Amino acid sequence: MLIHHYTATLSPRDAVGVHTLALDALLNELGHETQLFAASIHPELRGRARDFQDQDRVGTPDLLLYQASTGSPVADHLLRRPEPLVLNYHNLTPADHFDPWEAHVGAELDAGRRQLARLARRAGHGVADSRYNAEELAALGMERLWVAPVLFDPPPLPAQRVTRDPPTLLFVGRLAPNKAQQDLISMMALLRERRPGARLILVGTASSARYETALRTLADTVCPDGVEFVGSVDQASLIEWYGRADAFVCLSEHEGFCVPVIEAMAAGVPVIAFDAAAVPETVGGAGIVLDDKRPAVVVGAIERVLDDAELREQMMIAGQERARSFGPEAARRQHRDAFEAILGDVA
Repeated sequence: MLIHHYTATLSPRDAVGVHTLALDALLNELGHETQLFAASIHPELRGRARDFQDQDRVGTPDLLLYQASTGSPVADHLLRRPEPLVLNYHNLTPADHFDPWEAHVGAELDAGRRQLARLARRAGHGVADSRYNAEELAALGMERLWVAPVLFDPPPLPAQRVTRDPPTLLFVGRLAPNKAQQDLISMMALLRERRPGARLILVGTASSARYETALRTLADTVCPDGVEFVGSVDQASLIEWYGRADAFVCLSEHEGFCVPVIEAMAAGVPVIAFDAAAVPETVGGAGIVLDDKRPAVVVGAIERVLDDAELREQMMIAGQERARSFGPEAARRQHRDAFEAILGDVA
């Protein structure tokens, strides 16, 4: 079968981009021919994909596959195509998170929601990377649904993990309003009163320059020298940061899956997260999930983890077990089962 595989943006250090490349390779292993298309292609991957408007130059496909994660002209292009369509859904951030910061991004996300409703009616099958995302597709009327997690390679477990004093806290994710890094910074102001020298490491590039500026101003005001913005990093540096972290803290308001939670667990880092969107599903009882993210509540949970060696050990063991359930072989098997069933229906 010839599959034309689409995504809005193909990037080497983005969860959807990494997943797209891994799924493309898996489809090849299953004996299918694929061609990747995108609206935006990172320079490192220019040889891996073509501009989505070039489809007519490379033959007529048997199937269209779309990685849905934002509003994009790619979706409008696919809605005009006659071939069978499969959605692989990674969730769309609600636009109201971005509206006060980047109105054009909010408009793109609103457009993405409208596109998603049309795509769900148009597509015969859907694969979602969480039950949370599958429920969204089901609410739009899609019936043939599979759940299979994001394809990625988790970092290795460090040879030795030692809790440090003062501690290092970590969050990995784009600097984006839905990820609520401002709540992490506010929490750090209180933690440093109790644990002078504690630091917060924020790994990830900015999705909004205005939001990043506001975060840096807040950090300089309430937590001088306590927050380090390290930007986008390569895999080796990311592994190093997981190795240094004493806890991974996620106070995000909206995640469709949250790959860094599983990366942290795989690396033996205790996870403390806010109960929102798909995060509780991803944590799955292997971390501490809070229904209140006021600074005092979050700091209390962090200090409990830092001060209780037995709890840390339990969380590390449970986290590694949880991470294995999302590991490459398990995830590949679930995708293989889903796409063998889907392609069997289409053939």
